[in-house]
Formats: sequence, C-alpha cells, structure tokens
Amino acid sequence: MIEPFILFGEQHIETLAYTFGIIVLICLISNFISTSLQNIVTKIIGISLLGFEILRPFLYIFVFEKPWETYLPLHMCAFSAFLIGIFLLSKSRNQMFFELPYYWGVGGATMALATPDLTLGWPDVEYFFFFYGHGQILLGVFFALTVLKYRPHLQNFWRMAVTTILLLIPIYAANILIGGDANYWYLMDKPAGDSLAVFMPEAPYHILGIAPLALIVFFITYVPFLLWDKFKKA
Repeated sequence: MIEPFILFGEQHIETLAYTFGIIVLICLISNFISTSLQNIVTKIIGISLLGFEILRPFLYIFVFEKPWETYLPLHMCAFSAFLIGIFLLSKSRNQMFFELPYYWGVGGATMALATPDLTLGWPDVEYFFFFYGHGQILLGVFFALTVLKYRPHLQNFWRMAVTTILLLIPIYAANILIGGDANYWYLMDKPAGDSLAVFMPEAPYHILGIAPLALIVFFITYVPFLLWDKFKKA
C-alpha cells in the first residue's frame, strides 16, 4: 500500500541519505580511476540525464496517463538536466552549460529534494522519478565540479540571474498557452505540499517572494567559491 508522503519522515530521510551517498561515492571513486574510465562515466551520466528527461514525459502521459499539461519538460530542473547532460557529452564544453545547472541544480534541485512537491511516498512511480531525476542533476553538476574540475565564476552569476529573470516571460506565457493546471517554474501558483512557499503570499503575489528567495539561494551556492577566492588572495 502506498502511504502519503511525509516531509522529513523516515522514508524521506532515508531516500535523501541514499541519494547523496550515491552522488558522493560516484564522484569520489571517479577521482581515482583512469582518464579513459572517467570519460566513460561522464558519457553514461550525460546519456542518463538526457535520456531520462526525454522519456519521462512520454512515460507519464502515455503509460501512467498523467495530464500532459503538467508533465512537459519545462521546469527549471528539466532545463538543468538538459544543459548539464549536453555539457557532459560535448567535446567543446560551454561554461554556461555548467554554470546555469550549477545554480539552478544545486539551489533548485536541492530545495526540491528537501521539500518535494509530492503527495505519495514509495513505491509510487512519481516518488522514484522525482528523486532519480533531481538526484542525477546533482550528480552531473558535482561530477563536473569535483572530477572534471569546473567551477562557477562571479561574473557569470549575474549572467545567470539575468537569464533566469528573462526566462520568466516565455515560461509564464507557456503556462497561459498550455492552460489547465500548468504551473511551470511555479509562476501560476505555489507548489503543492510543504515548502518555504507556504510562508509566501497567495498567488499571483507569491512570485514576489519566490523570485528573490531563489536568487538568494543561488547566490548562497556561490559563497564557498567567493570565500575561497578571498582566502587565496589573503
């Protein structure tokens, strides 16, 4: 029997532990293998990211008969998965294809894992897809960070912020055009379930709280590098 999802319940805590444990283990081991094996692991992660994001909407809509309006790959985390997947599979890697998923992924996916937009727990398929999808975004980002040795830079933070703000316009338009319960980037309503959004005003004014909060969270993810750069200059 599928039980309701309980925020920070035993099942949630165990899933978080497994997710982050696997990420740490893969990144740690990958630092001690040959370059050729690292390249293979890089491609496997990239293919998994792209393959999952491409297949997931079809599985939800045609296999599990979910409403198509709410399962298109238009959420910020889906964008992160596509970008970091392309980044890992590319020979000539675009720095912004790493940095956008870094901020959106580390900030957004971590918050998503901590406060999932879920109503049912394991073994509901959406529970598995949610943690697998968001977990591998973090895996892709931290693999690029710790194994491939990429890092974010402050000047690109502002490019990311402007890009994020500008994307709000087409995403909002997409929500309106799709109709139904479409709520991509949570622009139309607050996410379901328990999250920091419960402390925000009701829609549509919730975006006045969510947008600044998101940028603050994104900047916090850069703080370790900011401190490291200042430490090196000292």
